[in-house]
Amino acid sequence: MLEAMGLSAGSRPVSPGIRGRVAAAFGRGLPRVREIEAAVSFEPWRPRFYPLVLSAALVFGLLGGMVISALPRGGIVRSNEWHLWTGWEKETLPSVLFRMLGIGPDPNEREGSDAIRTYFRLTSQIAAVEPSDSAEAEALTKQRAVYENTVERYVAGLIDEAVVAAGLQRRLPLFSDLPITWPPVNFELTSPPQLLIRSPRNAILRAGDTLMRNNLTPEQAEAVEKATDDAETVSIVEPIGGLAAYPAVVSAGRSFDGWMNTTAHEWVHHYLAFFPLGATWGSGGDSITLNETTANIAGEALANIIRAKHPLQLAANEDGRAPAITCNAPPIDFFAEMRALRLQVDGLLAAGQVTEAERAMEAKRVFLGEHCIAIRKLNQAYFAFHGSYADTAAASDPIGPKIERVRKLTGDVGTFLRVMRDVTNVRDLDSALAILERTAAPP
Repeated sequence: MLEAMGLSAGSRPVSPGIRGRVAAAFGRGLPRVREIEAAVSFEPWRPRFYPLVLSAALVFGLLGGMVISALPRGGIVRSNEWHLWTGWEKETLPSVLFRMLGIGPDPNEREGSDAIRTYFRLTSQIAAVEPSDSAEAEALTKQRAVYENTVERYVAGLIDEAVVAAGLQRRLPLFSDLPITWPPVNFELTSPPQLLIRSPRNAILRAGDTLMRNNLTPEQAEAVEKATDDAETVSIVEPIGGLAAYPAVVSAGRSFDGWMNTTAHEWVHHYLAFFPLGATWGSGGDSITLNETTANIAGEALANIIRAKHPLQLAANEDGRAPAITCNAPPIDFFAEMRALRLQVDGLLAAGQVTEAERAMEAKRVFLGEHCIAIRKLNQAYFAFHGSYADTAAASDPIGPKIERVRKLTGDVGTFLRVMRDVTNVRDLDSALAILERTAAPP
């Protein structure tokens, strides 16, 4: 989640052997989509050296991070960076070990549901008072922290259950008789870092990301952006809902439903890290869009498995959201407004009309504000970041509809991920999609 720049999708070759594996899987004339489940496993999962690589990365990452953090730092951007290795991984290492050893709460369904209700009721109360009463917000935050571990453990168990239901457990070397969820579900409810995204002015492209402190004020964020912008580059500092570190960083301040989707989304990133698709993250071209869109779709599907088996309805204003703001303006369709703007901006930038594109974005930002939808800044970097999730309103990338089509044709989230995990570029995606279409077509 740090950088994405480089080759275009069209310049990357199809992954070696993927056409043969997919053709072998789908070329036998299977008559029903239902039978895709049996056909789609392209090859056995043989990680071989992955545990060794991960252990080495952890050790050298911690050591390297410590050395880097000890060096003199200058400039407003560097002085406000958020540090993964020396901060997050170092601080959370004990909790990771405790969870792997089974140390900590093991709530049953009643205890877990009660903790969730209390946690998100307090989250709504915090959101309601935070702008005007920081002391009350701090007191409520301390009260909420009492339930944090119980919520984390209970929901980790629910995600694990969904992984089992989706058939995504693995058999690891030396433990081939014991299917397990790999990587183990592990996340922390906290305040994620913010993200500084850069984009060229004349295109919508993630040309560099930097993780920033989670407690940057709007004024500090604007100062960081001012220091980053120049004649060719624009930037934006955006809050994020989660980060696929290990354990995953998941925002404690979201609505319950959005939080469930995000938590499952981050586990999907952990899962994909052991396969070709996850290995491409940040390598340029369409790698981020392929990964993020796949994780978005699969994360929501896993969360839906949980909702179906463990329905939990939270009362209005007690689900993590602040009380709704009364808006006297007529309602608008945010998705339609943003999609139309994205297409307009794409066209203006393609024609070299950069100033006109920026004026259109600012006019839309003001219009949305008049309809009680506040966006601090709307520029090329905003679309570069949010458009990476190609199934959202901020995207215009055809990758989104293609991945959504794969999801529909595969029929379930387990098969969907077994198809997508071997995709490394758009050609792979097109190849897999073509075979799925032929397989699903009536004879």
